[in-house]
Amino acid sequence: MKLTRLSALSAAVMLATTAQANSFVDDSSLNIELRNHFHERGSKQKNNHDDSSSQWAQAIRADYSSGYFENIVGIDINAYYALKLGASNIDSNTNPGVLPVDTKGDSSSYGKTGYAIKFNLMDNGVAKYGRMQLDTPLINDSDSRALPSMTEAFYADYNYMGLSVFGVWATKGNAKTRAGYDKYQTIDDKAKINDEAVKSFGGSYDFGNGLDLSAAYAQQEDFAKKYLTEVNYAASVGEVDLSAGAQYGQVASDGLMNDLLKANSLDKKMSAWGVKVGAEVAQASFGLAYTKVKKNDISLRVDGEELLSDSYAIGWMGGSDDTGYFGYNSIQYSDFNKNGQKAIGLSAGYDFTGLVDGLSANAVYVTSDYKTTDGKTLDEKEYNLSLKYAVPQIEGLTAQLRYAKNTAENNGQKDTVVKDTRFIVKYNIAVF
Repeated sequence: MKLTRLSALSAAVMLATTAQANSFVDDSSLNIELRNHFHERGSKQKNNHDDSSSQWAQAIRADYSSGYFENIVGIDINAYYALKLGASNIDSNTNPGVLPVDTKGDSSSYGKTGYAIKFNLMDNGVAKYGRMQLDTPLINDSDSRALPSMTEAFYADYNYMGLSVFGVWATKGNAKTRAGYDKYQTIDDKAKINDEAVKSFGGSYDFGNGLDLSAAYAQQEDFAKKYLTEVNYAASVGEVDLSAGAQYGQVASDGLMNDLLKANSLDKKMSAWGVKVGAEVAQASFGLAYTKVKKNDISLRVDGEELLSDSYAIGWMGGSDDTGYFGYNSIQYSDFNKNGQKAIGLSAGYDFTGLVDGLSANAVYVTSDYKTTDGKTLDEKEYNLSLKYAVPQIEGLTAQLRYAKNTAENNGQKDTVVKDTRFIVKYNIAVF
């Protein structure tokens, strides 16, 4: 009888363990993306230079995400590789940023990996540590080329009743065209280089009536602390969907950087803000945005190396950081975030469903001006055109053509004209 009871208990334990193991496997997914990315960039300034370079790569990207064992712990694994199909030598004025480039200007194939161990937070969020793609307002990764940038970090988020919060502790960064990871580091007042993580937290609240508020804060000691706030509202009037948004961000120097700026009688803070409105009518969309970076004297060079540029600081020290600028007029080539820059952007899009199923088009035009240190007003403008086609007959297959032309006035020189062309084909396969 005792043996029978033990056998029954063993069987129950085995069945429970098997069920949890099955959950780990059954809730897992494997996605493969084949991405073909061609990118050409040209830069021309009359009587000075006329340069052009291109890179062409075929990327294979595999993303595995497990379920949770015991509904507690799981893993994510990423494996990416970009094969060089073609490239011209990269010159001093152009770099498409698709493949790594050596000191001779030659491009090469490369790969990278990511991983994370993750913990389920009562089915309302996740906590994980590893190498991953981050998408938070003040520290994030870019996926605008063949392979994405990635970050080694601890990350957690939690969602409950319209409230979403997150936290990040990032120790290493990996740029889009880097295989390895570099530590985030700063220099202290004793000229010592220290490993210094970027810490960030924030959240948002959805009121359920179209109104959404969000805020984020980030800091890297001895370099900078930043915050960003934003409000968005969406509503429908008849058959028209309307939206509006406003944002405000500030970066302030911290620690040694603050002391350096103070010693050079430079401003220790810089701010930027923007507003936007949009409308969707049937298959057409329209948008208008205005952004401004407050005029400051914050540019700083130490021993010939630029520590803070004369534009709104977007990244962090070390880490091969690829954090992007948040502004509403940050488009294909320019962020329009120069010191004191005011920019107005117009956009229009159309979905051709019913005429050519899967085809959509979008156009953006941004014009701006800013003042140099000698008080001269300079102009910068850019237009973007984009065509995207999702092949109806083949699920997961898309092709996109993106073109940008940026014209920037130079102090005492001819305008610089940059043309940026991208052709991207993606095929996404859900293996399981």
